Amino acid sequence: MPLDDRARIRTQVAAQMFREEHGREPADARELAATIAKHSRPRTNAVAGYDLTFSPVKSVSTLWAIADRPTAAAIERAHQAAVRDALTFLESTALFTREGTDGVRQVETRGLVAAAFTHRDSRAGDPDLHSHVAVANKVQTREGGRWLAIDGRLMFAATVAASETYNTALERHLTDTLGVRFEVREGDDPRKRPVREIVGVDPALAARWSDRRASIEERRAELASSFQATHGRPPSPVESVQLAQQATLETRQGKHGPRSLAEQRATWADQALQVLGSESDAQAMLHQALHPPVTPTHRVDAAWVRETAATIQETLQEHRSYWQRWHVRPKPNAVSAASTFPPATSTASSASWSTRS
Repeated sequence: MPLDDRARIRTQVAAQMFREEHGREPADARELAATIAKHSRPRTNAVAGYDLTFSPVKSVSTLWAIADRPTAAAIERAHQAAVRDALTFLESTALFTREGTDGVRQVETRGLVAAAFTHRDSRAGDPDLHSHVAVANKVQTREGGRWLAIDGRLMFAATVAASETYNTALERHLTDTLGVRFEVREGDDPRKRPVREIVGVDPALAARWSDRRASIEERRAELASSFQATHGRPPSPVESVQLAQQATLETRQGKHGPRSLAEQRATWADQALQVLGSESDAQAMLHQALHPPVTPTHRVDAAWVRETAATIQETLQEHRSYWQRWHVRPKPNAVSAASTFPPATSTASSASWSTRS
């Protein structure tokens, strides 16, 4: 059934359910949307596995695409190390299974069974260093050695924390090995958390290699606006995901033919010259990114810890009426990443998540 038809039926049913529950008509579109969200929560279904995607911020892929081979190889090693850090985090904090009647008892496991596949570009041919990790939905209990399904609720809850673990670990590895520096770069959407990018990488070049993401966002915004006009309410979270999927499919290009890394790097070098102007400008950008100005370091002491804890608490209170450890864990990573520490005190994510049935 087309999405518009499903949305129309969902709106009619939600309005009827609201009237039955509250004895009145919905006051506005927000009340109607809340009712739809309440009754549209997905049921728990068994899955064959999970697909995690770890992708760095665009400036990392941009630098990797045009840097010399040794530097590019160092960036790849940092990315792979950050993926391992994120998987280790999941194994140590969120990987459990359940035993007993109706899964009453949560038990520890011996680790993930997974395979990682690293890709070099997007469908648009832009440089996009990222890894897909296919995780089997079977784990072995630490005691007894039984093979059972993963407790998916904890895995889903830990997604954001795993993402921050990857992002922060990647930043730490790149800073330690290449000496680059990251800074917050404000985005166009004030609702989204600012992104930390490598200092010195030209934003215009990173934007040139974001064609795929830009086309998806543009189409998603068009679909959301049309949905609001048609149904008199904003899309529910479930419908928003469906609209995003629709935008992804509608803007998806056919896969290009296979290209060697040498062919890709030659193409990216030509595209970089078109944006930056000349070979000397490209070399100047690389030098600036790999040799950023020295900044003062922060001293980690009791006062810094108190101030950081207060900042984290204020942030959580501003955005949530309640929170769990999965909401708290990403915050120290984000705060520590935004601070500059001496190498000995450096502290150690972007990941997306889907299921494979």
